[in-house]
Amino acid sequence: SIVATPFKSLTLLMRTLVLLSLFSFGVKFGLMVQITDLWQFLLFLFPLLITMQLLKLQMTTLAGLWGQLIVFMGSFIAVTNPPVYDFADFLNDNSAKIVGVALSWLAFAILRPGSDARKSRRRIRAMRRDFVDQLSQRPLQSEYEFESLAYHHISQLSNSQDALARRWLLRWGVVLLNCSHVVWQLREWETRSDPLSRVRDICIAQLRDVMSERGVNQRQLANTLQQLQRICDTLSHHHQPAARELAALIWRLQISLSQLVQAPPPGMLT
Repeated sequence: SIVATPFKSLTLLMRTLVLLSLFSFGVKFGLMVQITDLWQFLLFLFPLLITMQLLKLQMTTLAGLWGQLIVFMGSFIAVTNPPVYDFADFLNDNSAKIVGVALSWLAFAILRPGSDARKSRRRIRAMRRDFVDQLSQRPLQSEYEFESLAYHHISQLSNSQDALARRWLLRWGVVLLNCSHVVWQLREWETRSDPLSRVRDICIAQLRDVMSERGVNQRQLANTLQQLQRICDTLSHHHQPAARELAALIWRLQISLSQLVQAPPPGMLT
């Protein structure tokens, strides 16, 4: 997020503490010093709580403020037995509460979280790193684990206000998922010792220098697309049905990889 979420909560809590400090000062040193019996204090407390609850229901825009006033009021006007009316202790206690919340408020005002654009770049780099692992001979993650991670990265920016960052993250996720699915289909294609299996291995090997964590190698991508197109054209005219099936998979891989041509340079958003 681009805004510290607790910032508004701390601002509301700060208003509550300041109002309660002023209110409790008047109650404790103006009213309670004159009260000698508990029933006299209850005659004041119960109507006060009922009035505050009614104001909370009526003033919906300030419902949070009234709710915190009701909850925290007990700690400000607490009475000990025997009662102690030490103004210095009262001032130190309330000042400590306000200063503690003020320091948290100041921390969230200064140490703001990263922008959605930087968060998107982090997620895209993570997806690239996982995709490079998918192209290795022994991937650490299965096809479904990589798919789950990609969906997780995309969901992290689902509430982002930065439409450009959200769109690029979604675009990278879709492209890399399509490429990963085709690569796994090539791996699961029938394994034999004939030249078709070697062609399949060559196609997968061509992908390993196309992508890195920093971005797309456009020169290597162009060479890979040309090689895949040449292999696809050759196999499509082959007399064996298995060769034509392999040509269809390679064609799908080429179409999926061709979307990476639109990837911007590493210095831009991605």
